[in-house]
Amino acid sequence: MAATPSRRAGLTARAAALAAATALAATACTSGTAAPEAEGGGDWEPVTIEHAHGTTEITAEPQRIVTVGWSDEAALLELGIVPVGMAESTYAGDEDGYLPWDLDKIEELGGEKPELFNTDDGIPVEEVAALEPDLILGVQSGMEEDEYEQLSGVAPTIAYLDQPWMTSWQDEVRTIGEAVGRPDEADEVVAGTESYLNGLVEEHPEFEGASFAAGTLMPDTGELGFYINGDPRNALLEQLGLTPAPFLEDIDAEKDAFYGTMSQENAEDIDADVLVMWFNSPEDRESLEDSGVFGRVRAVKDGGFIGYEDRTESMAISSPNPLSIPWVMDGVAEDLSTAVEGEA
Repeated sequence: MAATPSRRAGLTARAAALAAATALAATACTSGTAAPEAEGGGDWEPVTIEHAHGTTEITAEPQRIVTVGWSDEAALLELGIVPVGMAESTYAGDEDGYLPWDLDKIEELGGEKPELFNTDDGIPVEEVAALEPDLILGVQSGMEEDEYEQLSGVAPTIAYLDQPWMTSWQDEVRTIGEAVGRPDEADEVVAGTESYLNGLVEEHPEFEGASFAAGTLMPDTGELGFYINGDPRNALLEQLGLTPAPFLEDIDAEKDAFYGTMSQENAEDIDADVLVMWFNSPEDRESLEDSGVFGRVRAVKDGGFIGYEDRTESMAISSPNPLSIPWVMDGVAEDLSTAVEGEA
């Protein structure tokens, strides 16, 4: 549903391919520390976090946090901490590279905007180091092992938990909460967000059992790209009660990739009640919709096709988090309902 990460699956050219992802007192925001009302009492207890590249021990309460993942900053903000630096959103951010749900939360908390750095071609270790962090978060990232080793020389660093870009938003929040000494607050954030999603499920019983597939048009090859089971986008739709279409099991995906591709010639194999596609431009959408084979896809014929062109909406779902989910999902749920009913 949105940009893919660079280098590993490409947040530069390939990002477009799969596109279409406190409170501090004003005087404390730039330090990455918590607002007075969010501070806890007691001494810091060392924390150990296991992740894909090893084990990280955090021996002192982090005061200057940098996030290098897609949505780690959102989880951190919802826990009451503004990072001193974060990855720029070149795909869906504003003219400066900030996402709207992050800006809304920073403003709510009275914080200052974090410094931005570009991760399209990998994590810029020197720029991160210049921010003098004492914790680096890449929980929702594709951080490579050499990057992890370099960053670990700067500050304790946490990489993705299992597979690149495949950490669930729940695990992301809980891991970050543990890393900053706020596990109880993290559980509350997860519970609150899940309660919101459960409310959508109650409002839309028609979702139960409807099959779906989500993907995009790959601009470089003209192939169709589909997110595979386990991807956070698919997991979010499953949480609403929809079921991944069986054909997704047969989609070929490279190792550590979160999507696979299909030739347009085989588009009739897309057997799903609901087909959700994200596009980088109106032209991409038009080219696919005008193709002869796409019109023969069951969901397209039966009124179950939804097409999105808004990159910010796409990013909100591509890397779902407690800030972006309520920002986007009311509208998405209404669109899905129309598609399930065959009236899209």
